Amino acid sequence: MSALVLVKPNEKYINEIRNYRQEFIAHESHIHGTAGLSRYEDIPAWITRSFLFEKEETKPEPERVTGEQFMLMQEGENRILGMINLRHYLNDAIAEWGGHIGYSVRPTERRKGYGKAMLMLCLEECRRLGLDRVLITCDSDNEASFRTVESCGGKFERMTQDDNGKETARYWITLAPLAHYYNNRDEEKRLASKHGQIEFLTTMRYIERYLTPGAKVIEIGASTGRYSRAIAGMGHSVDAVELFQHNIDIFREYLSSGQYINIIKGDALNLSAYADNTFDVTLLLGPLYHLYTLEDKQQAISEALRVTKPNGIVFAAYCISDASIVQSGFNHKRYDIIDFVKKGKINADTFDTFSAPEDVFELVRKDDIDSLMKCFNTERLHYVGVDLFSHFIGEAIDEMDDEVFALYLRYHYAVCERADLVGITNHALDVFRKLSS
Repeated sequence: MSALVLVKPNEKYINEIRNYRQEFIAHESHIHGTAGLSRYEDIPAWITRSFLFEKEETKPEPERVTGEQFMLMQEGENRILGMINLRHYLNDAIAEWGGHIGYSVRPTERRKGYGKAMLMLCLEECRRLGLDRVLITCDSDNEASFRTVESCGGKFERMTQDDNGKETARYWITLAPLAHYYNNRDEEKRLASKHGQIEFLTTMRYIERYLTPGAKVIEIGASTGRYSRAIAGMGHSVDAVELFQHNIDIFREYLSSGQYINIIKGDALNLSAYADNTFDVTLLLGPLYHLYTLEDKQQAISEALRVTKPNGIVFAAYCISDASIVQSGFNHKRYDIIDFVKKGKINADTFDTFSAPEDVFELVRKDDIDSLMKCFNTERLHYVGVDLFSHFIGEAIDEMDDEVFALYLRYHYAVCERADLVGITNHALDVFRKLSS
């Protein structure tokens, strides 16, 4: 199956746009997010009007905001799955009722996850525009829209009511933290220092155990490609999926001459570009750092398992909360731990953590991971503290000569699965086998 993409309307799709419009009419369903398509039997005129609204100097109605119209499609295919309209900014009229984004899914394509996939792709367009926050509104009785917006990081603000008594729910999605983090993060440098190498070397050590000749590998959330490039350099076929264009650009710059990796821009929650049972080894080494609901975590694991062959191996990485509390809360004081307790981000009795998109990272404990994995037909092979003490004694590790560093690595490898130590790690690696049905 091809990747999902957002495509702007053009004359190539006139008949398909007409079919899309007619299907809504036949289902007596309102077409949201289409800049008035329901009023246009003249599809070429609607296409022209859509493009005119992209610029201030050409928009047909001066009182309205500029915006862009997109259609959700499978790459290389002709069928429209949904439409979404992105408004570049808010004026008084849409600041209360309309929001930045309106969208609809084709009636015969609903309940297939296309609404969420389309919204996630559109949020990337919002990041491209430099928007920090996005307002989305939906009817008060539209539970499916609530779930979609919330699963994309939407936070409920309030209900608003028009003069006719119709209630609309307002949600804000904060975009800046994660995009800003990766746009300003040197991931290559993080993994290149001596203490930073420990996470990489440990993870690669376990991956290499399960790389058989001719193995097909996919890395989901590939970042700048450190793992993908290393595995491709060993002669394996590698596909890489990454959400942020900034990381993809760096990834391509670091590719060796003649090295080929199939890199696509995509989301861990929707791997529809790939068929079931395709890969021998699947790496999920970043996405679970930034998923905040149980539903999203389950979806990411489900998609990773779906594209993995029966008896294939999946590597899933997590950020562990206790190391963050000790290092960032008590030691380096990167955040005010008392304030975090007051805000409910840390439980003062159990020290469980509660993260949100604005925190950038989702922090968990092994109990949380065990609970998450209960519903999947898998066999755990290893649970590894891939960096253990390395962030606590990072300066000392960086000052080690090669002989002492090699000895430290031997020690680290010997203890990184010990149950009495693994809880203090910053990053944990869960390695499991997909069992046959």
